[in-house]
Amino acid sequence: MNFTIHQLRIFLEVARFQSVTKAAKEMYMTQPALSIQLKNFQTQFDIALFDKIGKRIHITDFGKSIAEIAENILKEADTL
Repeated sequence: MNFTIHQLRIFLEVARFQSVTKAAKEMYMTQPALSIQLKNFQTQFDIALFDKIGKRIHITDFGKSIAEIAENILKEADTL
């Protein structure tokens, strides 16, 4: 595993909004920059974190479990 805290935050924002564009706007990033980071994070896993249906993305069950873990990691990181 090789991911960053920033990638965890990006993943959680995309999961929250179910939109790369909205997450990018919220994080003051360009959509392409956010997409690259999200793709790099996704490559860490053999199972998809999101399903794309039309223009919308939906978090998978696996993605939901990763989101729970990511939230815990970020809470611990903030504690540091």
